Amino acid sequence: MSKKHVFLFLLFINTVAFCQVVNIESIRNHSDSSRFLGSVKLDFDLTKNVNTFFNLTNEVTLQYATGKNLFLFLNTFVFTEANNEKFTDKSVQHLRYNYRLKPRLTFEVFTQLQKDKVSFINFRALVGLGTRFQLFHSEKNKFFLGTLIMYEHENSVGNSGDVIDKATRGNIYFSFNLNLNKKIAISSTTYYQPKLNLFSDYRISSETSFSFSFFKKLALVTSFSYQLDKFPVLGIPNSQYKLENGIQYTF
Repeated sequence: MSKKHVFLFLLFINTVAFCQVVNIESIRNHSDSSRFLGSVKLDFDLTKNVNTFFNLTNEVTLQYATGKNLFLFLNTFVFTEANNEKFTDKSVQHLRYNYRLKPRLTFEVFTQLQKDKVSFINFRALVGLGTRFQLFHSEKNKFFLGTLIMYEHENSVGNSGDVIDKATRGNIYFSFNLNLNKKIAISSTTYYQPKLNLFSDYRISSETSFSFSFFKKLALVTSFSYQLDKFPVLGIPNSQYKLENGIQYTF
């Protein structure tokens, strides 16, 4: 199999290299009594036939709450290799701080760094702030609406060299968490991120996860994510999606 065919196969099995919009809602624990929480998630695929394919995804999340303050941290790493040749090298680090202004209103500020070889992103840095409003809250179900503004600095691969793009975007999201019973939970988040000086340039990203706890703090997690980018990095399709299965340990 040629390098071209191997690369196309890897794009097919991953479908999307790495979502441009990071779903921080998927790692947030909404319990007011929480102090320190975290989780480690590991997904891997190994295929051996005429060729050998290996894919590894590792995600570490941490959350610390004290009084009206909440700190969130996410670190994700993705590695893909085919026939001893590295094809994918992706990572993201996200740090977010929340301060509860009122029982249903929270101030948010965040910063994020990421890179993605397959999506031709050499480097992307974000910093933003805004508010988060609790639409509905019960013992089992929660709904939230976030309205933020963020500054984006991106270095991507172009036809004749690296392309630098600096932009200010809105960041509006809607999320919910449904606990059907003690073992089954569903969570979903949808983001809308338009450029403030050009509303025709926007991103829409949605992720829905289904988790089943089968032993104490271990759970099987199935996630489906979809993204639409009206002006993606050169050579990347406008729409992307990913279906992922894995095991998650929460502590």
